[in-house]
Amino acid sequence: MAGQPQPTRLLEAFAANALSDDITLPIPQPSQIAINPGAASLDDGFPPACFLDPADGGVLPSGADFNGVLRMATGPAAYLMAGQRPLYDAALQTFMGGYAIGAVLVQAADHTKTWTSLVDGNMTNPDAGGAGWLSSGYVYTAVALTGVNDVVLPGPHDYIFDVDCTAGAIAYTGFVAQRDGQVIVLRKSDASANGLSTVSQSASSAAANRCAVVAPSLGAPLQYMDFRLRYVQTLARWIQF
Repeated sequence: MAGQPQPTRLLEAFAANALSDDITLPIPQPSQIAINPGAASLDDGFPPACFLDPADGGVLPSGADFNGVLRMATGPAAYLMAGQRPLYDAALQTFMGGYAIGAVLVQAADHTKTWTSLVDGNMTNPDAGGAGWLSSGYVYTAVALTGVNDVVLPGPHDYIFDVDCTAGAIAYTGFVAQRDGQVIVLRKSDASANGLSTVSQSASSAAANRCAVVAPSLGAPLQYMDFRLRYVQTLARWIQF
């Protein structure tokens, strides 16, 4: 069979209920040799003194360290095997020099959605609007779009924009895509009779930003009706779907 066999499921982390005196948690990151020659650390593991016979000055490894190491190793495994994903961690981000491209984190505000890093060494906080992250779901924004030609989108996410046509009909000719497959939903937010539309293949926008739609107009749509566009990079166009 392809892939790896299903591992034994962890019901809980090792030493999950160990007494405080029987577990070192967390195992410290920096070397402990100068502090306690026999103490484990993430840098050294079990130090050289633990590999010497006590008769020769060695120090027996600590059972509390063993419990701590195994708790730290199996805790994340149990978490992942339960179907959960990690949240953003500023300390981890700093220690490793940023999240890798493709790293996936759960959104703090909505645990049903995730962030995916689009760059290597990502040092921004996605939950605080940091750049270089992609949301797994639509991002709703009440921010008005500027102009109707070569409209600049605020980021790489899929967006729902409420468009107010109270002052008159609005016809978009193009949008500056942030990625292949990006989706935007234009939703009419007012109850006026003014139309909301996109203009197909309009030279008012740069070629790579234009819309290519069969039925570009909602005419005089009812309030909250929407118009959906997806960017197809191979066509260099926004298409209706």
